[in-house]
Amino acid sequence: MKGSKSLGTTFILLCLTLLISNCNDAKSTALDGSKPSLAGAITIDPSIFWDLFVTLPPYPIEPLLNEGETTLTLDENDASDILFGIQNPPSDGSTIQFRFYRNDNITFATDYNPDQGGYQDYLTVDFGPNPQNSNFDYKSGFQINSLSDENCINNYYDLVAVDVASGISQTFKVKVSDSDKCVFVATNNGAGYPGNFAKKGMDNLTFAGPVEVADNICNSNIPDGINKDVGYKAMIAVSYSPSGNYRNPSTDWVFSSFRKYFSQSGKKLAYSFNSSTTIGFANLDQWTNSLGTSGKIWTGFSSIDWTTGSPTTTQCASLLPSGAPYSSWYSSTATGTQGILSAVNGNSIAEMTTTDPAQVIETACSQRRFIVCVGQ
Repeated sequence: MKGSKSLGTTFILLCLTLLISNCNDAKSTALDGSKPSLAGAITIDPSIFWDLFVTLPPYPIEPLLNEGETTLTLDENDASDILFGIQNPPSDGSTIQFRFYRNDNITFATDYNPDQGGYQDYLTVDFGPNPQNSNFDYKSGFQINSLSDENCINNYYDLVAVDVASGISQTFKVKVSDSDKCVFVATNNGAGYPGNFAKKGMDNLTFAGPVEVADNICNSNIPDGINKDVGYKAMIAVSYSPSGNYRNPSTDWVFSSFRKYFSQSGKKLAYSFNSSTTIGFANLDQWTNSLGTSGKIWTGFSSIDWTTGSPTTTQCASLLPSGAPYSSWYSSTATGTQGILSAVNGNSIAEMTTTDPAQVIETACSQRRFIVCVGQ
């Protein structure tokens, strides 16, 4: 019997596959010269048929989410209370049991059974009438915990629940929002940005100043695989701005204390800040891993100690056409300073000469460089 059922299922799947294939390959047939083709309408979503073969428990459960949530969510290395409810509770008031299974990323307190070696890898949860509050009839929950990982990327993990009576399972997605932040490099498809990258956006009044332009470059170029549900700021110094918005280690800075930052597709630790928000390159401190693998970036710093010098020589600054005020990252004829993406020392923010004493290298603003973007 088991073999015949398997053959029957295989036959049905084969027929459905042929049906879907024929429907999706249907030829266009004009009804008359004024009527459009119906070919685009004759398309069948295969998932409609696959859903017919999904087996649910007799009394399936569903997560009861907070307003605005579309899936179970918790923060990395944190705990969260989750709640489930029976979709169509039994009318006889009987209790339904589900076992929730922990995994390497989602943990919770589990059952203890001394006859089966102690703590199990599952938690048994009862769903039934609530004598204290009928609003919670057939609703139960528990606390889950997420473990920390060595990246900055939000992850989705499976939480498996098995109906004890039938042995049929359901799988729910749990989103773990990473507490670490990503660092990526905006490259303009490899072409880089000239030192006056802020000019066009400011001249056409789209943006009020260079900080706004630089941050827009970051938020408009978030690569796939990097968290897109947070904002990004450009790691760049801005000392002159018509908008009055500036950027340096003490103003609107990109790094925060007691935070980890990951670079190179979000999978390599760039640095873990403690109470400070800059790296002491002058004291021989270094990035744990470089911000990138090749290329150079605009930074605007005049020294490896994160200081800013004259913006007309370090930040491609010049007067606006009206004559005032000055703006950083506006002139193509001034000079700016750069960092080396593959460097882990002070050259990563201010490339220096090899002379003694070393001097910051001032680069023509007509040159093109990348921009480093930091998650907030």
